[in-house]
Amino acid sequence: MTETSATCYGLAAGAFAVPRFDKIALQLSEHGCELRRNEAWMSGATDRGQFEILGEEGAIKISLSAKDASTLFMLRDQILHIVDHADPDLLTQFEWTGTLPDQGPPANFRLAEVVEVTQPFPHFYRVTLKADNMAHFASGAMHFRLLLPPQGRSPVWPAIDATGRTRFPTGEDQLHNPVYTFVSIDVATGIFAFDVFIHDGGRITEWVRGAQVGDTIGMMGPGGGQMPQAKVLTLVGDETALPAIRRILAEAAPEVAGQAYIEVDGAEDIQDLIKPEGITVTWLMRGRDLGPVDTLFALYGDGPVDPMPFIWCGAEKFQVQRARKHFRETLGIGPEQSYFSGYWRKEG
Repeated sequence: MTETSATCYGLAAGAFAVPRFDKIALQLSEHGCELRRNEAWMSGATDRGQFEILGEEGAIKISLSAKDASTLFMLRDQILHIVDHADPDLLTQFEWTGTLPDQGPPANFRLAEVVEVTQPFPHFYRVTLKADNMAHFASGAMHFRLLLPPQGRSPVWPAIDATGRTRFPTGEDQLHNPVYTFVSIDVATGIFAFDVFIHDGGRITEWVRGAQVGDTIGMMGPGGGQMPQAKVLTLVGDETALPAIRRILAEAAPEVAGQAYIEVDGAEDIQDLIKPEGITVTWLMRGRDLGPVDTLFALYGDGPVDPMPFIWCGAEKFQVQRARKHFRETLGIGPEQSYFSGYWRKEG
């Protein structure tokens, strides 16, 4: 269990009702939380800490705990986001005590400055940025969000509102906020790098093409994409998931075994990957081989094997949803044994 040193508590008096409680539990489950629960109590954990939600004396009580104040802030934002999905009217009824964020910019928001843009691979740009106080981003999850304002408008950045939730600008000020994977972080200098898959017409691709040294962009995180802790892995993905697969392989313990299947357009996209000796990498050629999700079905679609590896899948959104539904709902492979993420969406 994660050691905790920061806690906070929310109380919504008179708010408890079984249907409302069930909606919260459903949303938590759909967001990948493994729950223990009964009619008026549930508890569980996310990648940021532990939570307990209790229906008692007509009230809903939320208890949150995390390793430090910054992580607690992200946990609270995560849980409130889920509660908002379940019942938007409930969010404003909570009164909070404990370690709480101030209103203003979120603690995990940074302004980052462009240092360099290179093209180390035919279909990837590598963007190097610099930001203050990057220690918070150097441990835990491997992803972060870029925050790109609409072209030609002054940026309006996220802020904490009176309910304690991070609110993002909407309408004409809405930010484009895709997720990326750190390639490297130097905490001492604040310099970090990430790779962008080149997609003509993509907003980040076009921003990178026009970026000049000294330009600024927003970022938040880290979030999601915890490193798998299993001793046996099966990783499948396309180019958009390649940066994440590359980092998982590079940081895996030497004794980890398994396999990775990565779909690319052609042989020029194949990269040398740092990995444990016990992991084999197979490059799938688009249009010739099975795609990553179909490869996963071919390997395990008929049912779990013994021992079952940790399954990691990142590819087109609808294909990943098909895999998640089959492996989670039909085969019963839970979030402790699998990770599914839609990295992009096919239009039409």
